[in-house]
Amino acid sequence: MDNQFSLYHPLDDVISQLYQLALTTPHSSFKESAFKVFARCLNADSGVWLTRAEQQIPFYEQDAFTLNLPEGFMEDYHHLSSVSQQVQQVFGIMLGCLGQTKDILDIVPKDEWLNSDMYRLYCEKYSLHHSLMTISVAPENQLMHIVTLARHDADQPFTTEEKQIKECLVPCLIGALKVNILNGFQSTSLPADKAAQNARAVLDHYGNIIEAEDGFWNLNQQYRLIHQGKLPIPETLLDGIFEVKGIPFTAQSAHGLLYIQVHNDHKRLLSRRQQQVLELIRQGKSNKEIASVLQITEATVKNHVKSILKLTHCSSRQHLISQPEY
Repeated sequence: MDNQFSLYHPLDDVISQLYQLALTTPHSSFKESAFKVFARCLNADSGVWLTRAEQQIPFYEQDAFTLNLPEGFMEDYHHLSSVSQQVQQVFGIMLGCLGQTKDILDIVPKDEWLNSDMYRLYCEKYSLHHSLMTISVAPENQLMHIVTLARHDADQPFTTEEKQIKECLVPCLIGALKVNILNGFQSTSLPADKAAQNARAVLDHYGNIIEAEDGFWNLNQQYRLIHQGKLPIPETLLDGIFEVKGIPFTAQSAHGLLYIQVHNDHKRLLSRRQQQVLELIRQGKSNKEIASVLQITEATVKNHVKSILKLTHCSSRQHLISQPEY
């Protein structure tokens, strides 16, 4: 029995923890929880997990989760042209090595690296003496994950085995994120007749769809919300609410991802006059009667009714009246 072969490996525990977190952790804190497990496994001091589909735009704080790094870290290199150029060069090389894990010294000779502006003006500033980078791109939507781990002790480089472990774990980290998102959709799924009212999706901050539930795709098919492959979203989301073709969404940003769903508190989006019209509709009054009560034209009432039905996703006045939330 002493020579019995065992399939168990310490990495099994790490992978198990990642997927357990995927099933038990809210969207808003999953990346942080999972990445801490990931970094601890490799004795890393800091790290970055960046998720987005845009490859030509410089990296920003809103795109990433950063571990043990100060605010502004992601943008700090932008104002240094030589550093920004070198960052993009390294990024371009890594795009040609998708799925592989590399140390910067696998790309740049040591003497050249230690004398580069990227190291002297940026990495040394944050004590990033040793870094491992892995880039994964999903072919179906070009979603890109850049996962980097760093050590702050110049005398403690990552070993070849640690590179292999990271290369093995990155797909599990990304897979666990997908499970976390889909589990969030399924755990609060609605009956088919209500699905469109709570249509949900996860985007990057540029409007690229990462995952979405059927209710969102049905809504998109009906209203053609996606334009040139993206959901148009404003640069600044006031109160976490925005509209696309009159459809209101709430948005929550968390570690490089944007979680959206159709906003169900439609009354908040109605004008004062539309709320008055809505109340009279609920009383069963006709357009002509509403026009008389509010002293406006019947044509204006028709326009208000059309807008109210669109905002509340109701197909008719009867449908609207039957919804108690309205």
